[in-house]
Amino acid sequence: MDKDYTKPNYGRVVLAGIFDAAITIALSIFILQFLKIKINGTLFVFLIFILYRIMTIISYNATPGMRLLGIVYLTEVEEQINFKEKLLASFFILYEGVDYFKKNKDSNSI
Repeated sequence: MDKDYTKPNYGRVVLAGIFDAAITIALSIFILQFLKIKINGTLFVFLIFILYRIMTIISYNATPGMRLLGIVYLTEVEEQINFKEKLLASFFILYEGVDYFKKNKDSNSI
């Protein structure tokens, strides 16, 4: 029996991260300009990035960059990750076999 998921190449994971970083930077600039907040820009972008990852991973099991490139977080036996694992993945801590996976094209399951 073929597996439904495979590990994506590293370039795909990096590209998803770059896409997410671009969204975060654009969102941060918009918020800073709109609200006229005086705060360290680097710190603000970092905080927005962490909030962005926490909200999207907990809500959708992946960031928009990951979804765009067909990447999800799963356990080593291809099961959905639990809340604790999602929270840790939000901070780039892949815990107890959690890793990036890409759905195989010929697979019909979700």
